[in-house]
Amino acid sequence: MHQPPFADLCREHEIYSRYLKYKTYKAASIIYSLGDPIDAFGIVTDGILKAETDTAGGEEMCSAYFEEKDILPEFLYFSGRRSYTYNLVAAKRTTVTWMPASRFVEMIEEDTRMMYSLLLYVSQRGLKNQLQLNCLNYQTIRQRVAFWLVGMDHLYEDGQIPLPVSQTVWANKLHVSRSSLNQELKKMEALGYFRRNPRGLKLLDAEGLSGLL
Repeated sequence: MHQPPFADLCREHEIYSRYLKYKTYKAASIIYSLGDPIDAFGIVTDGILKAETDTAGGEEMCSAYFEEKDILPEFLYFSGRRSYTYNLVAAKRTTVTWMPASRFVEMIEEDTRMMYSLLLYVSQRGLKNQLQLNCLNYQTIRQRVAFWLVGMDHLYEDGQIPLPVSQTVWANKLHVSRSSLNQELKKMEALGYFRRNPRGLKLLDAEGLSGLL
């Protein structure tokens, strides 16, 4: 049976939706800083957030992105951390739906459907993170794209794969330049591996992509 996304169930919840608050942030706004206490859970309504940390050389490094309908900071909170281990920054103008952490925990403890939906979300996000890391084992951009698409195809039943919010974000996830990724996508689309559309990407030749690996 199809399970609606956790974000949708949360906004429609007959009891806990009353605790939701919407806030919009300008691009480059720092929402939480390293060490700030985790006092609320957020769901990205529109836009994109990123988790940034500073390297020993003082450079900013993005360790994660949170796109539309993503939840945060579930991994930190439920692993026992009660403070941010990164700076949470709006990568562009972004709206976030917030719920106090205490109410969020109450909700999933009292509502088994919400608990199940959250587990599905966490599992899928974990698989995506693993997929992203495993992409880096491949040397060429084409192989990284192929591996990412084949893996994502297993998460979506209709062959329609939603893409990251921008090519810049996708390129950062694959650790390649945006221009190189754009050129490779055009070549792979011309070869008939997939077709891009407003909803994302329609996979046409999963077997051919697997053969690249």
